[in-house]
Amino acid sequence: MTLPSSRPVPGSDDRGRQLQWPFVGVVVLLIVLILLTPNLFSTSGGGLQTRAQLIVDRGSGVSRTSFYVESIGTSTRYDWIAIGVAAVPSWPFRGPASSLGPWNWTNTSQTLVLVVSNSTNPIAVNISVRYTSASGYLTDYVGLYAFYLNSTTQVLGAVTLLSTATAPPASTPLVDLPIYLALPIQTSTGS
Repeated sequence: MTLPSSRPVPGSDDRGRQLQWPFVGVVVLLIVLILLTPNLFSTSGGGLQTRAQLIVDRGSGVSRTSFYVESIGTSTRYDWIAIGVAAVPSWPFRGPASSLGPWNWTNTSQTLVLVVSNSTNPIAVNISVRYTSASGYLTDYVGLYAFYLNSTTQVLGAVTLLSTATAPPASTPLVDLPIYLALPIQTSTGS
C-alpha cells in the first residue's frame, strides 16, 4: 500500500505567513506602549500628567474671552501659574513680543487652575507655569499668544509669539471653541 504524497497545496504556506503579520503588529504595539507608558505619566517632570495647557473660550454674544491654564492630567498642582494680558496695537501683529505691554498680571501659587477673562481685542496672553515634583524636579511651561475676535465673521484669530510653541489654529469660529494649546517646556531641571 502506498501512502499519498504529502505535497503542499500551492499558496497555502504564503497565506499562513500573511495571517501572522497582524498579530506581529499587535505584539510590537503592545511592547511600545509598555515601554512608553511610564514616561507618559511620569510625575518626575515633563510627563503627560504634569503638562500645562491653555484653554481659550468665548461664547457667541459674550463680551469677554476666557483663558484657563490647567494640566492635561486631571489633578496636577502647580507651584505657581501666572497669566499676563496686554493690548495688541494692531492685527495682524507683526512686531516683537518685547513691544507688547504694559502687562496686567494675575497669578496664584499652589493651584490646580487659573482663569482670566478679558474684553480687550486684540489681546496678547503671556503664560508661565512651574511644576515641581516630589523629588525636586522643576519644569517650567511658557506660552505667548495673540488673539483677535472678528466680530463680523464671529471668528477668533490666533498666533503664537514664541518660536518654541506650536502654532494655534489661525482662525477658529466661535462655535468651535474652546481651543486647547499645550504649553511648551521652557526649562526642565532635576535636583
